[in-house]
Amino acid sequence: MTPVTLLGSVLATATLVALGAVVGAPADGVTSSYGHTHAADGRLRDGCHTYRYRYVVTTPTHDWTLETFLVDPNGDTLASGAFLSDSDPERGTSGFRFCRYSTRAGKFTIRAKVHWYNGSGEHKAFFTPSHFRLRR
Repeated sequence: MTPVTLLGSVLATATLVALGAVVGAPADGVTSSYGHTHAADGRLRDGCHTYRYRYVVTTPTHDWTLETFLVDPNGDTLASGAFLSDSDPERGTSGFRFCRYSTRAGKFTIRAKVHWYNGSGEHKAFFTPSHFRLRR
């Protein structure tokens, strides 16, 4: 491999890593150590409805923010939620609201990203994704 080819390869890899960091892709650092989400299987109903889910935050400090994202069977993000330690409990329920015409029945994924803060600054982790099924 020539030095120019090697440099190009290194730059391409660095660019992909940087893009993953910007987009927030959970390439690694996915864990259940700092909390989890859960939703029960159910039925995809006609019209627009709220589908309930639970979250639990177990960060080392009580100063945190949590973002949740609902991904449909096509891989599209349908809905999201945000929770703050100042106003939300460490364990709670919420809901994603979406309409049947905007998706299809199948396996849904809840992805979650938590940030917590302490004397050394901000820390970030992704929860292990949780899954549930909605049938027609």
